[in-house]
Amino acid sequence: MCAIVALASCSKNDDGIPGGGSDAPEAKVILKLVGNSDQVTSKAAGIPGDLDTKNGTVNDLTVFIFNQSGIVITKQYIGTPATGANSISTTTDAKKVAVVANTGDMTGAGGAFASVASEDALKAVLSDMLVTPDAPTGDVTHTDANLYMSGINDLSAFSDVDGVQKATATVQLHYLSARIQLTEITFNGGTVTDNVYAQANNFTTNANANFTIKRVYLMNAQRVTHFLPATAGGSDYITQDLKQYTGGVAWGNPWTGQEPNQFKPNNEYTIEAGADKFSPTANKISDIGHWYTFANTGVSDINDHPTALVVEVLWRKTKANEGEGVAEELQPMYFTTYFGGGDKAELEAGKAYTVKLALNGNFKPTNEGGSGGGGTEDPTKPTVNSSVEVTVTAATWELVADISKEWK
Repeated sequence: MCAIVALASCSKNDDGIPGGGSDAPEAKVILKLVGNSDQVTSKAAGIPGDLDTKNGTVNDLTVFIFNQSGIVITKQYIGTPATGANSISTTTDAKKVAVVANTGDMTGAGGAFASVASEDALKAVLSDMLVTPDAPTGDVTHTDANLYMSGINDLSAFSDVDGVQKATATVQLHYLSARIQLTEITFNGGTVTDNVYAQANNFTTNANANFTIKRVYLMNAQRVTHFLPATAGGSDYITQDLKQYTGGVAWGNPWTGQEPNQFKPNNEYTIEAGADKFSPTANKISDIGHWYTFANTGVSDINDHPTALVVEVLWRKTKANEGEGVAEELQPMYFTTYFGGGDKAELEAGKAYTVKLALNGNFKPTNEGGSGGGGTEDPTKPTVNSSVEVTVTAATWELVADISKEWK
């Protein structure tokens, strides 16, 4: 992870002080950046091996310096911070430093930080994961090498060091988003070993195939956040009443019930099944994709809209038999993992969730004993009665346990 080290010393430089000014002696804050890397952008299409390195990229900073009363005495954007010293002019009544990274310059007219003149005002700023929420094909603010980060900490007391008044602070940056990565979907690993899977583009022409995976998508993905937690050192970046949502498909059939607040569909949260991901010998689809969402905690009840990962399967419920006058029947089936709602761990900022799914149920047609693989016709219901295997691995992010679900 990245950290900012701030060193304040006396200076005669005179920059604008946006928080109302100060009569205290001038000082200079020298920011030192640890963990900087080159800018690279990527969308959620597969899981690159250097994902954690990309996630650690810091390419721009907005620095807020507050006095004892929490008033901004200095606010400055640094577009390309140096790995060494970055100089900012302020005053010796500086008491606290906040840093926001990877947002671009939001300090100018009309920007989210333009009118921020206090710590409380900074805590009130909301940011959306969707750049243009009403555009289903619109860009998202978070890409692999451009994740919002922030941190805040106190400056030490000023002291005389070789005739110069100095103070220091270390600001640890924290991710504002959670990362969900779907690493694999397997099948034919249970008692049924002869399900026939076909890629979506070959399914209709392969009469022997029992099922295909049409797409994988997120729903109830929480898309807004504050830049700082409400409590010192906390992870409470958003309250339930302020949450807004996105997802990979429009809210409507088969999605029923109360629509999440300000729900806006976006294609970023849908991954189509890709032929290059499927290994027929291993009965496995690997490196499927990953997404970023903001925190969605406090959702132990399914009605509170916990984030859901959905695997949409098309099942050949009945095979055609022209000689007996039997028509083919295709049935969508859903395998849903909820992050909350009594299913899996809720999505917290700064945590990465690795998901492995096993579809080991019987996908054969009903007249051959099949039952849709253990999925449901209603994606809004979590499949919580499945065999679950949980393991833990290490990563740069604060990883929760790997999530494995098996449908029999």
